[in-house]
Amino acid sequence: MLKKIMILGRPNVGKSSLFNAMIGKQKAIVNDYQGLTRDLNKQNFFINEASYQIIDSPGIMESNKILDKEIKKIIISSVEGCDLLLIVIDAKENLTPEDFEVFKIARKSQKKIILVANKTEGRINNVTLEECREVGFGSPIKISTAHMQGISYLKECIDQKLPNINQEIKEDNQKKLSIAVVGKTNSGKSTLVNALKGENISITGDSPNLTRDAVETFYENDFFISKLIDTAGFSKSKNQEKNFNQIFTDQTKKKIRLSRVILIVMDINDYYERLHSKIINLVYNDNRCIIPIVNKIDEHKSFSEKSIISKIFELTPQIRGMPIFFISAKKKIGLENLILGIKNQLENWNKRISTGKLNSWLQGITRQTPPPLHKGKLVKLKYISQVSTSPPKFNIFLNFDDVLKDQYKRFIENKLKINFDMNGLPLKIIYKKSNNPYE
Repeated sequence: MLKKIMILGRPNVGKSSLFNAMIGKQKAIVNDYQGLTRDLNKQNFFINEASYQIIDSPGIMESNKILDKEIKKIIISSVEGCDLLLIVIDAKENLTPEDFEVFKIARKSQKKIILVANKTEGRINNVTLEECREVGFGSPIKISTAHMQGISYLKECIDQKLPNINQEIKEDNQKKLSIAVVGKTNSGKSTLVNALKGENISITGDSPNLTRDAVETFYENDFFISKLIDTAGFSKSKNQEKNFNQIFTDQTKKKIRLSRVILIVMDINDYYERLHSKIINLVYNDNRCIIPIVNKIDEHKSFSEKSIISKIFELTPQIRGMPIFFISAKKKIGLENLILGIKNQLENWNKRISTGKLNSWLQGITRQTPPPLHKGKLVKLKYISQVSTSPPKFNIFLNFDDVLKDQYKRFIENKLKINFDMNGLPLKIIYKKSNNPYE
């Protein structure tokens, strides 16, 4: 059974906006008018590869109207079947009798509770936040659904409150494909996510840092089904340049580790900046399947793909030979080619090469270019086998332990990539001394 989470609150505190933020798409109608939500809106979503069901409820009102009384009965009945309640208040306004009625219903239910203060952008009512602490549900978690702030932290709190997730569901979800979209601020990451989905999932605009929290949504095309993750962009300053790891937020690092494919979006107007190469290096070192993208090609009447690719490979030689995709997310140019490219790179990343083919290749390459001598003795690369995929990992056995120069190791890696169509993909080669004295 899925763990069920219900959003409670009086009208117009942002319950439906929170519902949309949690599931990563605009499913519930939102507006400034009170009482837009009249039904229980349910949707499955993920937190850290675990499935939950979240329920958006109508606003609870202190009223003698028959409809309002019926709505209240439905809410109270539905609360009984839930595992966690998210109680939402408006951080800009005083607590109202309706707020305290919500608190009363939640307290009587004896369910796990997280108090959420929405609309914390700009001026907030500190008196309200102090009052909340006296209610007995702990300090409220501050969020802004309008600016997508605090949503990731709220999800982490939910994950901690509901740790006993159905293991089969969790393991099944871990097998599904996750694609993270990363890059510098204002490179068009959110526009790309919206273009791929065919609907507005993420906020877009010319201002930097519009995406503050990761936004997750489901994505499907003719080749694969995946979870698509829009991440916060990286910006450059003198202090950040000194220690680049500091600007690679913990949240984004986590999303990269949990994702199999990373779309690295570069603005065609500044693709040559070293910040892009540093992002590529970090993702490459995490052994993810990398898809480099040059965006906003609609802003140039003419440009040389060859020159741009050459410069990118100059800055990041480890991905040399990898396909680079030129698109306009805004104009939806090049998206079909990008989707096909993701499919092809995934196939290469998951490639399993037969031991016979590998050893035939190894014998040929070492016969043509033997490794340097070690203390006047021949170094023999005897045997190679692939031990895993995603990323591809190989063991090579030789007659000495740890004697190959880095230059020759790079030579072997590059030839392996070229021969088996894995250009630019991160792969691992482990060199081991053979313990068989008869080889």
